[in-house]
Amino acid sequence: MTVVWQSFFAERTKHIKGSQIRQYFALTERPEVISFAGGFPGNEFFPGEDIARSLSELAAEDTIQALQYSPTEGILDLRSLLAAKMSASGAACSAENLLITNGSQQGLDLLSRILIDEGEPVLVEEPAYIGGMSAFKSYGGVPVGIPMDLEGPIPALLEKTVRRLRGEGKTPRLFYSVPNFQNPTGLTTSLKRRKEILALAERHNLVIIEDNPYGDLCYEGSVPPSYMSLDQGGRVIYLGSLSKVLIPGIRIGWMAGPEALTEKVAQAKQSADLCSSSLGQQLAYRLCRDGYVGRHTDKLIDQYRRKRDAMVNAMERYLPAGVSFTRPKGGFFIWVQFPDCYPNSKELLDLALKRHVAFVHGEGFSSNGGGRHSARFSFSQPIEEEIVRGIKSLGQLLAEIEKECRCEEKERKAV
Repeated sequence: MTVVWQSFFAERTKHIKGSQIRQYFALTERPEVISFAGGFPGNEFFPGEDIARSLSELAAEDTIQALQYSPTEGILDLRSLLAAKMSASGAACSAENLLITNGSQQGLDLLSRILIDEGEPVLVEEPAYIGGMSAFKSYGGVPVGIPMDLEGPIPALLEKTVRRLRGEGKTPRLFYSVPNFQNPTGLTTSLKRRKEILALAERHNLVIIEDNPYGDLCYEGSVPPSYMSLDQGGRVIYLGSLSKVLIPGIRIGWMAGPEALTEKVAQAKQSADLCSSSLGQQLAYRLCRDGYVGRHTDKLIDQYRRKRDAMVNAMERYLPAGVSFTRPKGGFFIWVQFPDCYPNSKELLDLALKRHVAFVHGEGFSSNGGGRHSARFSFSQPIEEEIVRGIKSLGQLLAEIEKECRCEEKERKAV
């Protein structure tokens, strides 16, 4: 008798969906494709020799600590170091209210598990990070988008949404934000907006999940103080990561928040994986302790700035005037808005792939079915020459589409 596996799946698995970004990886990994899809660190920036040397020293000097299980919360040395880093930036933190996660994505999963009830609305930016919304949905959460402008989420619309949901008998309790160089838009929430949103959260008893994987990759100006550093009420949960400034392969992220919260998260983590990689934690600790991560980040800032400039300049030169896009001051992403007369962004992606160019179409970043004429472009992986070549090729495609739009418009007017 053949097992019908679908009949064995738990009811909650109906919420689990694959990432549309991951669905395109097989295509975008083809050598002939210039991919602006994956928000990955540039492969050419991985410090292979330095990592190999540090691993060798680690194996020789701290073999047991590196190879044995670690506490669920993470090794104390690394937690203390990260807590000191956060405190230095104004976010008062101690090792006792910080724990290590397998990347910030595990932090989102664990928070969803302990904070979200089936059918509960979760306030998110619109557009929002796909991985965050996927985690919320997996535990029955219902993402509700708060529109953004160039300064970040719009407080008046956040308050209006909270009041509307409560009028419908629903109780939103969480607001999820990527305030620095946001994924997918590249936008940074201004200091004024952060203060307004914190005041609103206090007024409506919301908890803010602050996800900050890109904040150290600032290419111009400065990053505003974090929500956690501005918070006076203990209502901010902070997620950090070393994936973008060191290497993603060791999966070192962290969560900081009130001890009552991190204690419950640690209990959930015990049943998930017992603990994060001891080897990865010890390696990260050594590289942070010795100042290597800071020096490496300074190099990355210069290198990614050049890639950012290459993409922005190419878009200004080659994309039709009707196409608009953000100009991020850090991070990995540019958000592109196409005219409504164009095919939707998924259809545009199919056309672009025929010319060996890939990006991520915008629907997956929307909580409400929007994003049909938007797309996320990442400049982090391709080299500068590929960035220019890929955007030029895309510009040629869009110029052809633009010409068709004008012809159709003339025909409509003639009727």
